[in-house]
Amino acid sequence: MLKKPNRLTHAKDFKKLGVFGRSVFGPFMTMRVMTINGIGPKVAFITSTKAMKRAVDRNRIKRRMRAIIAKEVTKIPKNLHVLFVIKPEALKSSTQELVAETTRLLGKIEEALKKPATLSPRARKIREKRKTTGQIRGA
Repeated sequence: MLKKPNRLTHAKDFKKLGVFGRSVFGPFMTMRVMTINGIGPKVAFITSTKAMKRAVDRNRIKRRMRAIIAKEVTKIPKNLHVLFVIKPEALKSSTQELVAETTRLLGKIEEALKKPATLSPRARKIREKRKTTGQIRGA
């Protein structure tokens, strides 16, 4: 089980990661990474209802991923938020495949953070909305 200090729980953090995080893609999951000013790495998992219809399947894959990350959390740098968006292919994969893929994605964190920041289409919409309404803080 992933310890409480290492869990990402606030909705605003999920939103920031979804919009401004840097992506690393894999066959079973996509990892979104963002640097923060804080204590310890924080990790979260998302599974889509559209991709996995049954709640049993969504919860099962999240439990499997939490167990894997609990062992790998020491490999994540201290000042990061990490979001794993799990794909339906992960349900059919073995635990060894998931461990290998997670390790590979975690190894690419430094490379992902070096990439120049590009806004997602969603982030562009948010930025344009803020410009028109006069909200400047944030992005």
